Amino acid sequence: MITLRQFSRNTLFIGALAFTTSISIAQNDTRSTNLDPDGVHMRSIKNPPQSAPSFTLTLSPGTRNKNISEFRVGSKVWITIKMTNITEHTIDHSDWHSDAGEMSYLWDVNDEDGKPVAKIVHLHPELDTASYYWGAISPGESEIGEVQLNRVYKFDRPGKYVIQVSRPDIDFKDANGNFVNVKSNIITITITG
Repeated sequence: MITLRQFSRNTLFIGALAFTTSISIAQNDTRSTNLDPDGVHMRSIKNPPQSAPSFTLTLSPGTRNKNISEFRVGSKVWITIKMTNITEHTIDHSDWHSDAGEMSYLWDVNDEDGKPVAKIVHLHPELDTASYYWGAISPGESEIGEVQLNRVYKFDRPGKYVIQVSRPDIDFKDANGNFVNVKSNIITITITG
């Protein structure tokens, strides 16, 4: 049970965090080249519709890991994501990041029996703030990032885990006018006891 003192302290912390975030956003919004005409919302790159995906996604075990595909229960599981622009124009690579991890990708994480791996439930999700990062990738170039996947998923049992990621392509729509999700390759990692 939360005491009044803890509640007050948490409320002050959340207020201070919101104030700091709003100042940070206001400072970042001074770069007018990235703002819509209303001066508030970040603009994405607007390209003509594509008849094929505008990027590829490649997963690999993270470069921060000493052993690139085997982990022990409780160790940090870093995964590298490479997004490559395969068009002849610049594409949007804006991301949302939070304390729980990268939020711009859709993760598909299953155990060796094909069952989805449980997500970690954070004790205070209200304190998990998201940040927006505007970015772009030039033709033929790649953006590489790493995600600590054990901050989001429970790798608490030894075994093999199959991982794939996808991301909506805002330049590529299906016959119904919906954005197509571009899928990565599939990787398998091993968790040992």
